[in-house]
Amino acid sequence: MMSDPALALTIVGMAAVTFGPRLLPTLFLAAAELPRPVVTWLRQVPPAVIAALLTPPLLLPSGHLDLGPHNYALWLAVPTLLLAWRTRSFYLTIGFGIGSLALLRLLMG
Repeated sequence: MMSDPALALTIVGMAAVTFGPRLLPTLFLAAAELPRPVVTWLRQVPPAVIAALLTPPLLLPSGHLDLGPHNYALWLAVPTLLLAWRTRSFYLTIGFGIGSLALLRLLMG
């Protein structure tokens, strides 16, 4: 078992490793005027990350490709993405996606 100082140092180290890569660019680039291509590219990062995180569980829920009618999450992703695109509302999209999936699972068993 770790001693208290070693545990505290581990937690502080993990926090530094976690927040450092997020905080340092923000501190150094906050006042900088970035070139337009860089800003355009940076705007594509969040959708790319979300797509990378969501594609495997939506298409491969059991470890293999599943495009069948019982893959509720995949079929509800379509209207949820359309809602997100039209409204640009994070909370409305999350609420709709979670709520509709919960309702569908409740109704379908």
